[in-house]
Amino acid sequence: MPGAHLKWGWAWPANRRVMYNRASADLKGNPWSERKRWVWWDPTFVNPPDPKTAKPVPRGKWVGYDVPDFGATKAPDAQPKPDGIALDALSGTQPFIMRADGRGWLFVPAGLVDGPLPTHYEPHESPIQNPLYKQQTSPVHKVWAPGKPYNQLAVVGDPKFPYVISTYRLTEHYLAGAMSRWLPWLAELQPELFIELGKGLAQEKGIKNLDWVVVSSPRGHIRAKALVTDRIGVMNVGGKRIHHVGMPWHWGWMGLSTGDVVNDLTAWVGDPNVSIHEGKAFVCNVEKA
Repeated sequence: MPGAHLKWGWAWPANRRVMYNRASADLKGNPWSERKRWVWWDPTFVNPPDPKTAKPVPRGKWVGYDVPDFGATKAPDAQPKPDGIALDALSGTQPFIMRADGRGWLFVPAGLVDGPLPTHYEPHESPIQNPLYKQQTSPVHKVWAPGKPYNQLAVVGDPKFPYVISTYRLTEHYLAGAMSRWLPWLAELQPELFIELGKGLAQEKGIKNLDWVVVSSPRGHIRAKALVTDRIGVMNVGGKRIHHVGMPWHWGWMGLSTGDVVNDLTAWVGDPNVSIHEGKAFVCNVEKA
């Protein structure tokens, strides 16, 4: 079945999976592509009366495989209200609802430290040189406590840390896990810290499923169980073969189920605008314990 699998897990805050998804339909509300249809306008949908006023609501609704990121009953031909604010100030053809004019911007003249045009930089730690141009990383990203023992950073292509690591959350646990690991039924579903690695890397390292491994970065090292899968694997970038591994956040030193802390591996680096922690892409090594 196509779609966003809305009944499996939850995407904060409204369970939608793609922002600005009204843009997946044309100005008349029809999918730009039948193969990639995501949300679209159904003019035949009969809406129930407005619960506040009991007045009938005109026919039509945004429907599809995701929660519409738009006014659910705002028709494609709807006009903005002259004195409207928020969504009332936008027409039915302006999908970028967090912009005052409802339109997507490529050029951002103010408000971004790294503006005005979006561009690609490698993460602060990377196994490769930036393939696009000479500037390797963002010149304005934030590095807290540079040079301190707890924030040592790998140089580009450091052979001691050859693998890319991503961090993520699990459906069975909530946020960082501080709440979930106190609940016996959730702790039973995801009982211990693991590292997900592809079969190719596992074979190279002599690691079998459920083996204990040591994961290290320039900041420290932790122990975890190996989860050997086909879901994560190897990339070929610039003629270089690079293995990719992944680890969830959810364990710590307290709760019904405890384990090492993945944040002991991550770098104190943040994006320049809102200081979001760069924990989704850094480098590591993996060895059988």
